[in-house]
Amino acid sequence: MNKELFKLYNIDYLKDFKKYTVFFEEIDESSFDIEEVLPEFALDDYYNTLEESKGKFEKYDSESRYANIFKEYSILFERLESSYIDLLVYKSFIEIEKNESVLNTLKSFRSKNKITKKVVYEKLNNVSGRLVVKSGPKILTLPSRHRSILKSRYENGCIYSIDFSALEPRITAKLSGNDTNNDIYEDVLNMLSYTADRSVIKKAVISSIYGANYTSLQNLTESKSKELFNVINKYFNFSKILEMSKNIDDNGIRRNYFGRPIWNLKEGKENILINNYIQSTAVDVSLIYFTSLVKKTNLFIPLYVLHDALIVDISSENLDFVKEIVEKGYQDKDLGYFPLKIEKFNT
Repeated sequence: MNKELFKLYNIDYLKDFKKYTVFFEEIDESSFDIEEVLPEFALDDYYNTLEESKGKFEKYDSESRYANIFKEYSILFERLESSYIDLLVYKSFIEIEKNESVLNTLKSFRSKNKITKKVVYEKLNNVSGRLVVKSGPKILTLPSRHRSILKSRYENGCIYSIDFSALEPRITAKLSGNDTNNDIYEDVLNMLSYTADRSVIKKAVISSIYGANYTSLQNLTESKSKELFNVINKYFNFSKILEMSKNIDDNGIRRNYFGRPIWNLKEGKENILINNYIQSTAVDVSLIYFTSLVKKTNLFIPLYVLHDALIVDISSENLDFVKEIVEKGYQDKDLGYFPLKIEKFNT
């Protein structure tokens, strides 16, 4: 059952039909929804394939609500479009970049008439739940110093990122029962007997989520570092999250908060179990929101998913409308409120 589910969540049901999309993209150099480009004789096969996949999910994962959530994500990934490239900036970076790994990433953005290929992600091969680029531009490994290669398709537009504020720490707080709409790093600071720089607290919080129980921190004495980590452990109640992360259901599968399979049955290290649970749950919170966002508005062009951020192309006429939507944040029906921010991506 475990192997069947792994195959099910990682199979590409649309691979037989994507050749039509590729054909049209080569002609028009733009992206299409697959249903728009399928010839009539293939459309019935396409719908039958989707119905067959639904039946397989119901057979092998009928107890998990995640199957329906996972299928919703297809809307988000199908609507991602190719990005435009500033060729002069791109070529200059190619000329001066010496790091072979970075150069390889840059070359994945190689464009035809200033338009890249559309990114394709592996969605469930990563234990932590994070996406991996399968083909197309390697946005996940593009250094921030090279983001200026991305250019808006609008004469008066710009590339923006829509992302969550402190998503993983906020997820951790909510899972531990310490739900707060406040600034988490400020909450931790207020529990200390001394004043510490926000950057130090942020580093300690992230380190704790990734499994560090204690480490000496720059600009803090050993005693102050220990106090900070003790406060963080008390604030987040990692023992409660550990119990969630160790749970194995009747199908022999560990799952995150939303029911996503976590393929780590052989993992015994508690810090890794906790981190897998937090990271995969955070991935789903971001994908659920981004999917709902692209479904309800066409005020921007979605380009990439970059961990807990959606990279979009927005014209100046629509920017204020998009800001108004994003700044309302996201209200998850189970986990509560998550604040978001929107800012320029390539400056």
